[in-house]
Amino acid sequence: MLPLHHSGHSSCPTRTPVPWTLWRIQAPRFSLISLSLRGKCVGLTARSTSVNLPTLKRARTQYGGVYLMFDEQGLPKEVVLERLDALIEADSTYSSGHPIASMSTLPHHIATEVFVNTLEKNAGRLHTFKGSAQVEQEVIMMMGEMLGLGEPHGTTTSGGTESNLLAMLAAREVAKGIKRPEVIAPRTVHSSVDKSAWLLGVKLIKTPVDDQYRARSQAIDNAITENTIGIVATAGTTYLGQIDPIERIGDIALERNIPFHVDAAFGGFVIPFLKDLGMANVNFDFAVKGVTSVSSDPHKMGLAPIPAGTIIFRHPEFLKAITRKVPYLQGASSTQASILGTRPAASILATWAVMKHLGREGYRKVVAECMNRTRLAMDRIRANPAVRAAIEPIMNLVGILSEETPLETVVRLMEEKGWRMATSPLPPTIRLVIMPHVTEEVLNVFFDDLDQVTARAASA
Repeated sequence: MLPLHHSGHSSCPTRTPVPWTLWRIQAPRFSLISLSLRGKCVGLTARSTSVNLPTLKRARTQYGGVYLMFDEQGLPKEVVLERLDALIEADSTYSSGHPIASMSTLPHHIATEVFVNTLEKNAGRLHTFKGSAQVEQEVIMMMGEMLGLGEPHGTTTSGGTESNLLAMLAAREVAKGIKRPEVIAPRTVHSSVDKSAWLLGVKLIKTPVDDQYRARSQAIDNAITENTIGIVATAGTTYLGQIDPIERIGDIALERNIPFHVDAAFGGFVIPFLKDLGMANVNFDFAVKGVTSVSSDPHKMGLAPIPAGTIIFRHPEFLKAITRKVPYLQGASSTQASILGTRPAASILATWAVMKHLGREGYRKVVAECMNRTRLAMDRIRANPAVRAAIEPIMNLVGILSEETPLETVVRLMEEKGWRMATSPLPPTIRLVIMPHVTEEVLNVFFDDLDQVTARAASA
């Protein structure tokens, strides 16, 4: 059953939010600020609330500019938790199935347990937390094995954005002699690559994609100049879950002696198991000789808690290029190969636990279940003449094109039914990510609503 009440149509839940008031101390007298929380029907979402921020801003200036959000005296635990609960009612939850476009999901229960029990541990102080340092190295070894590299060199990160930044930083540092560095990537590359280029002072050259929204390897080859310090491609694009021609690009990178990074933040925990299941026949990782580095996020299909990312390098000099000394720390802590200094070891330990607990067999089952539900989604799309899939999905991600009604209209009407929607620009599609929390029942409710919305829009 769905964890939230839904009758299969867009009727409102019967549960309604309760307005609350916020007491604030303003010396030498008490003042009362009323923050209205407005209930809203959101389909599958039980309740939604929002704070009336203009009221709060007026209250801040009304009493001589005193900042009223931070109390002089602490509040009782029960009051704090009640108010926090009221605020986060506006959040969607994975358990509801409603984040239909998210690449993250509910962490596995063993990962959650380990995460909660190890919150005090700091991966930036490996000399202090030596056991956690050993666990991190074992995570890197497991990731290397999964990605086809027997002797990996890498680090855990906060996620794909930091991993892509480190990959570009390593390429820039290795190519120190190039004064105007350029990196080449297809148009479908993740926005974190744009952000990395911006932060590092690197010019990002975007190349065209084919009619299946994969990188054109010849276009990448043509874009190479004497200033090129790296190439980036994707195994599991954000828009459609597409896989760029990694082998052909790898041949180019190897021939031209250019570092080649593969962003497999999503695909890293999907493609190896699709291959095991006989559902894919593609090399995307270190099996391709030209690949220099691969990023992959355990907090996506790896079922680890956020933040959990990894970056693996083929050669030790790339890891060395991003490693910095920290003069006030001792032992293993005295060097760091991450953007963050202080960083949570809890997510690293949770990643280790869930990978050890599930094993390859467990991940194969997770991927197989998600792909079965992806086929269900495709059946429902084919049954609705008002929509179609942008491509035949490679993995558990579907892009839905609207054939008749403007996409913005469909999205707005689905949002009114409570769905947390997302769209992709290339091509303009509704993005549907079939994560473990998106059950068969959730999918059927989603497509029932989509059928109603498209029929209503067509008849308007």
